[in-house]
Amino acid sequence: MKYILFFSALFSFYLGFSTSLTFWEAASVGLFCFFLLEFLYRLGNNVVILDLIIVSALFSWLFIPVIFYHVYTIENPIARIWLRYMPIPSDDYLSFAVPSTLSMIMGLRMRLGKLSINKNPKSYIENVKHILISKPNTGLPLIGIGLIAGFFSFLSPASLQQVFYLLSHLTFVGFFYILYSPNKYKRIIVAFVLVLLVGQALAEGMFGEMIYMMALMFTLAVFGKKISFYRKLTFTVLGFVLVMIIQSVKSNYREKSWLAGAGADPVYFAQLISEKLSNPSSLLDPNKQFFVAVRFNQGWLAAYTMKMVPERYPFANGETIWQSVLASFVPRFLWPDKPESGGKANLKRFWGYDIKGYSMNIGPSGEAYANFGVMGGIIYMFFYGLFFNFFLTMILKQAEKTPTIILWLPFLFIYAISVETDLLTTMNSLTKAIFFAFIVFRSFKTLFRIEL
Repeated sequence: MKYILFFSALFSFYLGFSTSLTFWEAASVGLFCFFLLEFLYRLGNNVVILDLIIVSALFSWLFIPVIFYHVYTIENPIARIWLRYMPIPSDDYLSFAVPSTLSMIMGLRMRLGKLSINKNPKSYIENVKHILISKPNTGLPLIGIGLIAGFFSFLSPASLQQVFYLLSHLTFVGFFYILYSPNKYKRIIVAFVLVLLVGQALAEGMFGEMIYMMALMFTLAVFGKKISFYRKLTFTVLGFVLVMIIQSVKSNYREKSWLAGAGADPVYFAQLISEKLSNPSSLLDPNKQFFVAVRFNQGWLAAYTMKMVPERYPFANGETIWQSVLASFVPRFLWPDKPESGGKANLKRFWGYDIKGYSMNIGPSGEAYANFGVMGGIIYMFFYGLFFNFFLTMILKQAEKTPTIILWLPFLFIYAISVETDLLTTMNSLTKAIFFAFIVFRSFKTLFRIEL
């Protein structure tokens, strides 16, 4: 670990003294480098669910904005046409973004006193295997329910779509029950679920959830496994290149599958991927990768919020925060006009934009600034990270009594690890997921006499 810290610090100092990067920009790149390498070092040896939040935040809040400040500036024709250059000076944005991100990391990593947990993932997996050794088929009903729910979800009324969405994700919970069981058809079932995940993304033309789910599934799949650092680094680089390729071809794929009404077309998607792989230099062309960079740049949304608040719209002083917490527990029939998740409410409140037909979100850091300003936003981000820390800690404490709850981590954290959402979306996701998991556990025990 000390070598990672030394290398990252040395790299950051080099950037600060030998390039045109400012202090904050060099620090941003150095921090991303350190926590990415630390994540790889911890992967398999620790419970790294929250590390995904850290790496994602550093990448899209700090690292990508630095690229925009030096490549996609107002002088860049394509950035100027699409108005996607950073809207405020580098030091103004990063002097808030860097401390607020570090504050969130402190909250995520803070030791919670008497709630201290076992950080060794191997013990959790051993307990799960011990439970499932006599129940090798437990995951099959979960997979079956998920498949049926996914098939009929398009027929469900709007009021039940969220229920069917949660039910369909039981497929991936069942995946882990099978993965860690002695089921003799394990390899076939695991391969089927992975193909299903890709197929679902192709059918919908939406790849973000697939990427997040695969990242979560991978971190859980390697719990307690000894994998060399270089193999993890190689796998991560290949994974990132694949994500870049998917992001660069998805607009062409959607144009055919959505606008042309062709539906899912795996052959066409494979053709697009093949074309990119045959010309890898295009992945390094700034103009060709502009829209991919825009998609990754959550910092632009936070910076634009900083430009609009308080110049045009006043600070919310915690209004959207308490509303989000309350809205996650109060059903809509009791609060008909409660804020909608997906970013619409925040963009209307802080930008004056009334978006329709698509989603865009100012993210946790943008919401922190819009409510409390620079210093208050930095403090808020600590408690934002602390919330996830507490949530995961309680799950791991529960795993001492119910070992298989570990297998539900990807299901519970699918939106929590995304740094593109606001508190309302995250709270809604977490509260509904944990309540739904409780209902499923109780229902299987009561109706089917199956102890999940």
